[in-house]
Amino acid sequence: MYVLNKITGEKQTATITKIDATEIAQINKTKRFDFNWNREKNFHTYKLTVEGKEEPIGLISIEERPQDYALEVRLLAASKENVGKSQNYSRIAGCLIAFSCRQAFKKGFGGYVCLEPKTKLERHYMQQYGLQSTKMYLITEGENSLKLIQDYYEDKQEGN
Repeated sequence: MYVLNKITGEKQTATITKIDATEIAQINKTKRFDFNWNREKNFHTYKLTVEGKEEPIGLISIEERPQDYALEVRLLAASKENVGKSQNYSRIAGCLIAFSCRQAFKKGFGGYVCLEPKTKLERHYMQQYGLQSTKMYLITEGENSLKLIQDYYEDKQEGN
């Protein structure tokens, strides 16, 4: 998996790892991310980092919904320096969404992932990542989830 360094144009290897409540509290103190991530400590929360750096450039919180055969993306954010036209890295959201799709296949949910759009990014998520609107949630499943994994998780790395 990689992110694209918008300054140099280089692909840089990226990794997604699970974080705990202690690390979430530290991340909140930095004020580099929107949202109160302390609320996510009871869910599966992950950080996206660039190879050779510890500080996250993206965060995602996922809740398992086995009754719906789905994973719900509760929160998804790029660090403040990676939002908008002057971002340092691109592909952050795509990597995190593809990761959640991959997890949904591993759980036996057929790649079914939903998220409740909380921002003006709804149309962007639909156009960029092929998510479909149910009016209440944006969803991806099956073929679209596989495509996202192929597009953003090229090396099919294991263990995350």
